[in-house]
Amino acid sequence: MTSGKQKLHTMRGFTIVELLIVIVVIAILAAITIVAYNGIQTRAQDSAINSDLASIKKKIELYKIDNNDLYPGGSDASSILSTLDIKVTKSAYATTSTTENNVWYCRNAARSLFAVIALSKSGKIFYVTESRGPTQYNGAEAWSPTLHNCNTMINLSLGWQYAGYASSDTTNGPWRAWVGGN
Repeated sequence: MTSGKQKLHTMRGFTIVELLIVIVVIAILAAITIVAYNGIQTRAQDSAINSDLASIKKKIELYKIDNNDLYPGGSDASSILSTLDIKVTKSAYATTSTTENNVWYCRNAARSLFAVIALSKSGKIFYVTESRGPTQYNGAEAWSPTLHNCNTMINLSLGWQYAGYASSDTTNGPWRAWVGGN
């Protein structure tokens, strides 16, 4: 027996236009998220470099206090720098080239001035000196794998330079101890 009223069951689904709109909205949100993440990651790398440079500066200043008001230098400067227990956030530093160092320590002959410069994975260059905290370099000079970074970038005429934490050391991996130079 059937009743006088029959229920009609209609099947309702999403139209292709509705599905396309949802896909487009998801794609836009994903693109915004990726761009925001990359910006956050770059700022985090640069912040880690600045923190590392501030820490390195403190250790170098403490060395100066203990050593007759002289910054690390002389024939054993590389070993001195290695004993200062300098640690860096390795993932924040550029390691793309096989011929460049990404952190440099420089000092003048009198050992009264110093600078440390570093190359971030973001491509930005940061430095500290005995009189200046972490600062971003905004000059025209590009990062170089040679021993002129401190002199040309910071314009300090620091004749003795020591490269550290190089990406070119294939024997010991991308990070190594300080090496001397002038």
